[in-house]
Amino acid sequence: KDDCKAFLKTLGFPVPEGDIVFTEKEALAAARQIGYPVAVKPVVGHKGIGVTADVQDSKELAAAYNRALAAIPEDQLTRIIVEKSISGSDFRLLCVNGRFVAATERRPASVVGDGYLTLAELIRQENRKPARLDTPTSPMSKIQIDEAMELYLEEQRLSLDSVIEKGRTVYLRKVANLSAGGMSIDATQTVHDDNIILAQDIAQHFQLTCLGIDVITKSLSESWKSSNFAILEINAAPGVLMHLKPSVGESVDVPSHILETFFESGTDARIPIITFNKISVEELQATIDHILLQNPNWTIGAVCRDAVFVNRSKKVLSKNYNSNVQTLLRHPKLDLLIAEYAEDILDEEGMFYRSSNMVVLDNPTETEMMLVRDVFDGSTVVIRKGNDISIRRKGLIEDYSLGEDEPFTRVYLKETGTIL
Repeated sequence: KDDCKAFLKTLGFPVPEGDIVFTEKEALAAARQIGYPVAVKPVVGHKGIGVTADVQDSKELAAAYNRALAAIPEDQLTRIIVEKSISGSDFRLLCVNGRFVAATERRPASVVGDGYLTLAELIRQENRKPARLDTPTSPMSKIQIDEAMELYLEEQRLSLDSVIEKGRTVYLRKVANLSAGGMSIDATQTVHDDNIILAQDIAQHFQLTCLGIDVITKSLSESWKSSNFAILEINAAPGVLMHLKPSVGESVDVPSHILETFFESGTDARIPIITFNKISVEELQATIDHILLQNPNWTIGAVCRDAVFVNRSKKVLSKNYNSNVQTLLRHPKLDLLIAEYAEDILDEEGMFYRSSNMVVLDNPTETEMMLVRDVFDGSTVVIRKGNDISIRRKGLIEDYSLGEDEPFTRVYLKETGTIL
């Protein structure tokens, strides 16, 4: 957080004045210099854990410092940020591949009084709502009761036993932490053009597919140039559920923007597959080298019963054969998969041929010949029996005869050109 803030400040972006402290005494001195109210948060952290906003005096600062200290992982140094607390609402601006796509206002957890129930009872009633199921896909989390909440209630001269008059909204936290029960409200259509340009200018400096920019301002509909606007922090792994399924407002399909970054619209995103019934480690390496010679920028995943490769790099071979295949297919940059599926592997792990773009069978068994009928339309089947090779495509059969020393893999690659 501190390095990022310094980086943004150097580039001229609006960030709140602040400092890093290592002790409570330093925190008190920093707050006096900056001027109350201040915000206190750990340098290393996430989900708003240990963050306290709008700290008004030295007593509140001591409590905020201890909350931040408790949130720091044991293996991290004690480094805490004390910075000027800016008044306004909490917003998340989301950029994908350097372009603004969504904005969400985040409001602290709250309840509305009915004139009968205490705050504790109102919270329990609110937590029973279906929207607060606390699942990975529910729009809101359950409201968490902790020290920070109770202290904030004290500031409002309330407690969990207070009965709230009908129609009064009581905010339970200073920080709009969604994981502690806050609300997300879609604000995408309200964002001023200057604020969109600002978000995209920031995103250009970070080579991230998805970037969250947390800001505080009275309204995103006002330009940052003429309003009380500050960047709180940058999130390198922002959640998208608040945009996809906000508590209030329209859904923004952020995942589609992310997928379009990796797979151009209208192009086939499927990873092509070549399947062998028999291939040695040496033959596999030779095949990888031959394809990379034609396509040097490709990333090729390959597996046989004795080895796993990504290009020329040998990887750990799992005892479960199909898990090797799945691991390779999950590689984010994979352009081609090569896999050996001999008859015994097919028996143990299941049929694989029907998913292949090309099946290469060396002296196949009757079972292998039967299974290869299931390959999908447009696939190529290469069959070697002795020195004879047959290449079969939809509506086409080509037959070749090999010399005694002619390498099989080179022939089929040559005859099918670039193959993919």
